[in-house]
Amino acid sequence: MNDRITAGERFPAFLALASSMGIVGASMTANKFIVGNIPIMLASGIRCALATLVMLVLVRLVDTRLPHIPRNLHITLALQAFTGIFAFNVLALLGVGMTTATISGIITAMTPAVIAIISFALGDRLARIAWLGIVLTIAGVALVNLLATPSDEEASRPLLGAILIFFAVCAEAMYTIFGRRVAGRISPISSTAYMCLYSAAMFLPFSLWDLTNTDVMEVPVSTWLAIAYLAVFASGVAVILWFFGLRTTPASTAGAFTGVIPITAVLSAWFLLDERIGWAHVAGIALVIAGIFLVVNAQGRRLATLTDQDPEPVAGIDQATPV
Repeated sequence: MNDRITAGERFPAFLALASSMGIVGASMTANKFIVGNIPIMLASGIRCALATLVMLVLVRLVDTRLPHIPRNLHITLALQAFTGIFAFNVLALLGVGMTTATISGIITAMTPAVIAIISFALGDRLARIAWLGIVLTIAGVALVNLLATPSDEEASRPLLGAILIFFAVCAEAMYTIFGRRVAGRISPISSTAYMCLYSAAMFLPFSLWDLTNTDVMEVPVSTWLAIAYLAVFASGVAVILWFFGLRTTPASTAGAFTGVIPITAVLSAWFLLDERIGWAHVAGIALVIAGIFLVVNAQGRRLATLTDQDPEPVAGIDQATPV
C-alpha cells in the first residue's frame, strides 16, 4: 500500500468505511422488523439466498468466476459461514427479539474487543493499551444494560437478549479468527460468495420446514423490505464499501470505523422504532468507541510489526463483517 495517500484519496476511503459500518449498525433495527413477523430461519434462509445472488453477480463483475480452491480452504470457509453468518444471525435475531435494537447495536460494537480476547486465549499477546480498551468497551456495554433498562413494552427479556447478542458477537469474532487462514489465499469477494453459498445451504432445511407452516402472504411489507435490506446492503453493499476503503487505508485505521456501528444502531432505532435515547446510551457509546480505538490501534501496531517480520497475512481485522 502506498504510504503517500493524499487527502483527496483518503476522504472517499474513509467515507466508504464509515458507510459500510453504518449499514451494519442499522442492521439491528432491520432485524426488529423481522422477529415476530416471520420465522427467523425462513427469514435468514431467504436473506442468504438473496445475498448469494448478489455476491455471485459481484464475482462475475470483479473476479470473472469463483476460483477452484483446496478442500481445507472449503472447510475453513464453511466454518466462517457457520460462525459469522448462521450462528451470528440466529443468535442476533433471537436476542434482538428480547431486547432493544439500540442495546443490540452497542453490544455488537464489542466485536474488536472480543476478537482481541479470543486471540489472547489462542496465544497472542495483548498490549496494555489493548486491555484498557477492552475494559472500556465492557464498561460501556455494562453501563447501558444496567442504567438504561428498557421498559416491558420495548423488551420482553432484556438481560437474556443482551446475553444472546453477546454470544452472536463471539460467533462473529470466531469468523474473523478463522479468516486468518483465508487472508491472501482468495479474493474477498469470492470468499464472501462461498460463505453465502454455504450459509444458504445451512439454512435451507430449516427454511423449508418453516415455509410449510408460514403463510407468506400474511408477512408485512416492512418485513420483506428488512430482509431485502439485509441481503442487498448488509451482505452486499457493505462488503463492497469495506474493501473499497481498505484499498488505501491500513487495517488498523479501518478497524476503528466499527465505532460507527452503535451510532447508526441508536439513530436508526430512534428514528424507525421510536426507541428512547438516554444519557446512559450516550455514555455507553462513548466508552465503547473509545475502547474500540484503543484495541484496534494496539492490534494495528502488532500487525505492522509482524508484517515486517513475515510477508504472509497475519491478522483478520481486515475481513468483511458478516451480518
